[in-house]
Amino acid sequence: MDWSELTPSDWTNIVVYGGFAAIVATSIPGMFRGRVSAGLVNLALWAAILFAVLAGYSYRFELGTVAERVMAVLVPGTVVESGPKEVTVFRRPDGGFTLDASVGPTRLPFTLDTGASSVVLRSEDAARLKIPVRSLAYDVEVMTANGRGLAAEVVLPSLTIGPLTQFDVKALVEKPGALHENLLGMSYLNKLASFTVSNDKLVLRGR
Repeated sequence: MDWSELTPSDWTNIVVYGGFAAIVATSIPGMFRGRVSAGLVNLALWAAILFAVLAGYSYRFELGTVAERVMAVLVPGTVVESGPKEVTVFRRPDGGFTLDASVGPTRLPFTLDTGASSVVLRSEDAARLKIPVRSLAYDVEVMTANGRGLAAEVVLPSLTIGPLTQFDVKALVEKPGALHENLLGMSYLNKLASFTVSNDKLVLRGR
């Protein structure tokens, strides 16, 4: 064997498998002190543990994906990369979809709203983005949960969800107290290749 041809993955396998083999080998003499039947039980237990560890190591990437999906269900807003340029978000218990997005370096929660023609920001979150909310022109009429209101037009340099980044996204900034959550509207969604809602999943696909 040419040891110089071994890859880092090969060395990892050697260390993992060799380590467990050494542990089992050094434990065997102690297993059979006393009754043979007890030693056989201990040996079978070690074999089961070794099998479980090796199986977990062999399927570590698949198990990682499963863990991400479980987290997405348990923690609303968790974005799971479900494919190349594709993310999946699971529905909240109340029926809506909440997802975490980044506007520049700032992470913000958004609620999907396909009825909104634009991304809509709370005034408080717009201020976190260094948008001068006090000097904006609030001259766009909008409908909110509290009735009709006025919002200001802005353009977000970028808005990122998982691996999906869209640039120059039109948005509206609501007046303070007018909105309880940021809305992910069509000004972002229309820039994607597609988005679908099926059962309890929202799937966003980039171009």
